[in-house]
Amino acid sequence: MDKEAIKKELVEKSNDILAKYSEPDVVEDISVMNMSAKTVFLGSLKIYNTEIVPNVIKDLNKQLKGYGELIVRDQRVTPCCAPSYIHISFNITIKN
Repeated sequence: MDKEAIKKELVEKSNDILAKYSEPDVVEDISVMNMSAKTVFLGSLKIYNTEIVPNVIKDLNKQLKGYGELIVRDQRVTPCCAPSYIHISFNITIKN
């Protein structure tokens, strides 16, 4: 398994989804947790337009499901001095 290639693909696919919906955020990196039996890739996106959240989640599920076990979560974030957004996180578990 080429972890660097997978990271690069996940960043590209995440940014393509953000660009598709004209979201200003950019995914710069994906975190990797290496364990003896599995590798977990962790990523997140900020979505400011709450109306598109279901579509973004649907696209993430469609684009990323082929890598391994995929879990997608979303949570509203309301910072004190910036616009609120939806934080969408995903993790992909691949058995070694």
